[in-house]
Amino acid sequence: MKRIKKSFIKRSNAFIGYLLAILGFGSISLTGCDSPVDPDPVAEYGVPYAIFKVKGKVTSETVGIPNIKVKMGSNSFFYDSTYTDANGEYEISQGAFPSNQAFDLSFEDIDSTQNGSFQPLDTIVEFVDPKFTGGSGNWNEGETKTTFNVELKE
Repeated sequence: MKRIKKSFIKRSNAFIGYLLAILGFGSISLTGCDSPVDPDPVAEYGVPYAIFKVKGKVTSETVGIPNIKVKMGSNSFFYDSTYTDANGEYEISQGAFPSNQAFDLSFEDIDSTQNGSFQPLDTIVEFVDPKFTGGSGNWNEGETKTTFNVELKE
């Protein structure tokens, strides 16, 4: 009688295991997701980033000032620079982690007295709760923009 019970239990366990394997209950998900495992996973290295763009106009009273050097950076060692065009307009960008950011922005008259002599200006532009567009969905979150107009004093 004991032998029959053991034999019955072994057969029923094998049948239940076979049934579970056919139904898929016995498989283990390695990803922890409901989606199938990617057959060719791509390793991604780095840190998420976004492009923060600032554009605006540099004026003296109501007239745009050309050839003003505009620098944007997160510290004094790492920055990007550009110059205002003939209308005093500029656009500059900086890559950074996609979160609230503050960048140093400086304006400097470098052409001496060619278009007048203006005092330099150092300020900070802040991106609070930025909305990013055009990202790839991976590490690149896209870009965000703001407008920052300044008036320099002679």
